[in-house]
Amino acid sequence: MKQWLVSAFAVCMLLAFGSASAQMTTLDPQSIDAYLNSLPKVEALGRKLENQGKGDAWLKEVTPEIGQNFNPHQQGVALLSQEEPSAYQELTQITRQHSFTSAERWAEVGDRIILAYGALKAESESPEMFAMAAEFDSVNPQMLQMLPPEIRQQVEQAMLIVRAFAQVSDSDKQQVRPFLSRIDTVLSQY
Repeated sequence: MKQWLVSAFAVCMLLAFGSASAQMTTLDPQSIDAYLNSLPKVEALGRKLENQGKGDAWLKEVTPEIGQNFNPHQQGVALLSQEEPSAYQELTQITRQHSFTSAERWAEVGDRIILAYGALKAESESPEMFAMAAEFDSVNPQMLQMLPPEIRQQVEQAMLIVRAFAQVSDSDKQQVRPFLSRIDTVLSQY
């Protein structure tokens, strides 16, 4: 299970860099398709930024934090617009080529897709994660303090991701379900 959580976290981070709390009205197949079709160009932009040494700060900023929503795409786009306006403009052009009105809209859709994907995978592969997350809430905070800081942070971040998965709407999961194998294929390329 720990390996699955680490993998889910890594996937979210990869997509966040290359690239939910705010909910749009509906997540539809056309938006999911457009998002998936945009990923090769977004990933190429991410690689270009990494090659220029401009990736580390954004990756740190989009890690799950207690008290914040887990929306890595949206956080990554916000940081990109602040730190690298020309790259943000390039991302905006890419997302508009794929029917999104803005990079922010693309990020909102991307967060919802990835969270729904993660929730569906967790439900099918590790349903006990949700029970563990509920149990985690009842753990005495002092017990957590006994863990080494890096382990404690990993556990807290994993639980934040599981909680985010648990909050995904049934509607989003229904819309993403037909795309599971395609998402698996796309994510395996990065």
